Amino acid sequence: MNCIKRNFAIATLILAGMFSSCKDAWQDHNELKLQTLDKTIATQISEDADLSVFNSYLVKTGYDKILAGSKTYTVWAPTNTALANLDASVVNDEEKLKAFVSNHIANQAYFTQQANKPLTLRALSGKNVIFTATSFEDANLVKTELSLKNGALHIVDGTALPKPNAWEFLQANSNTQKQASYIASLDFTEIDTTQGVPLFKDPITGQTVFQEGTTFPVTRNRYFRQVADLSSEDSTVTVIILNDNAFDTEVNKLKPYYQGLSADSTEADAKFSAVKDLVIRGRFDLANLPDSLRAVTGVQVHLDKSAVVETKQLSNGVAYVVNAIGYKVLENKIPTVIIQGELTDSIRSQSAVVYKKQKSPDGFLFDEIQSTSITSSPSPLYHYRYKTKVNSVKYAVYWRSINDILTTPFSMAVKFSVGKKLNDTLLGTDYKEVLPFDPSIPETYRETYLGEYTAERYGTLYSFLIQSTGATSTAPTALSLDYIKLVPIN
Repeated sequence: MNCIKRNFAIATLILAGMFSSCKDAWQDHNELKLQTLDKTIATQISEDADLSVFNSYLVKTGYDKILAGSKTYTVWAPTNTALANLDASVVNDEEKLKAFVSNHIANQAYFTQQANKPLTLRALSGKNVIFTATSFEDANLVKTELSLKNGALHIVDGTALPKPNAWEFLQANSNTQKQASYIASLDFTEIDTTQGVPLFKDPITGQTVFQEGTTFPVTRNRYFRQVADLSSEDSTVTVIILNDNAFDTEVNKLKPYYQGLSADSTEADAKFSAVKDLVIRGRFDLANLPDSLRAVTGVQVHLDKSAVVETKQLSNGVAYVVNAIGYKVLENKIPTVIIQGELTDSIRSQSAVVYKKQKSPDGFLFDEIQSTSITSSPSPLYHYRYKTKVNSVKYAVYWRSINDILTTPFSMAVKFSVGKKLNDTLLGTDYKEVLPFDPSIPETYRETYLGEYTAERYGTLYSFLIQSTGATSTAPTALSLDYIKLVPIN
């Protein structure tokens, strides 16, 4: 019994010691946490002797007052050693220093446990910065997880100058001025009505009239609108930039496919084609480039690593300056034109036009347009007209037309004109028979080769699907079309 009492007393003392030890450790932890939570980021930085240089920059730019406020921030503060080599042109220029300091500050509090995968964050400079569990941009984290009254403080061993976005880099690079100048030439002015106060609609023009002073002219860019806004910090892109020699090479290569009414229009269209397929969504590292990259325009391009003469990390992605770019002109750059039958520009038909949804033997649904039981036709013949854009190139012409209308074949032709009227000079294929549909013969669903057509000029082309029966004929005929396809060929 005495033994039991003695063991119980010993156990009690051990437990008391353990609880006392845990209590002391927890109390120390809480006291440490309370010490940091009672401080603002500005106070913590000002008290750290190893951050005295960065603190002086905060004071000089006024960011010390911002970081002493109640709003939440994350700061990546460079050590004095990291700042020793900061260019004097940054330190001595108020705007540059402000941009530098603000590039190390972001709204909200971010900790390393949130950055197991790289986080792209918007700094107060307006630029994007990359934060990981071990780094900030190209700098290493040397002290982290300082949770303060108004956010988080990380101490880093390097600096992060604001990176240029793709447009800033393109404009500043002396080797890429031809591409930069061309894109800049696509600026235009329009009236911004987003904040406009509407008053009434003009009865003659039908345009809305806004209260004076609520709309204003703004500069836009056709490339930024139609392809990609290279200045935007809201997306991540890989941008291929042609050096001046490569730009000239590409423009000259493409001119034959963009022959216009004048040498100036040919030059302008070839230039746009040369640069429109050079922006890819996402960031692709040079070491891991796929064989083919899909541009935002849908065109496949090949970037040969040996053609890259400069790589630049951007605030909105990465840029590769190249002396050449690869693609298949007639397969990628000059597109196949598919004219859907139901998307007519105009119709001339004796009978009612029927729109049908069909199913091919392989189970795919498609839309078809038909005019049935045409027995006579004035001049010009009954037809469907389509408006499309083509390059100055030779095309192989195909159609898919289903004759589920008549039990006998009927004939149609595809003709082309740069004018809107059927009696304009027409070129194109001869009349071809469309056989009656037979579900046991798959060929009656397949596209048919019609012939070749050479477009002499880049731009608008009118295509006509024409029925063959003249005004004096009483034989029934019809019009029927799924699509017309123009495939560029050599």
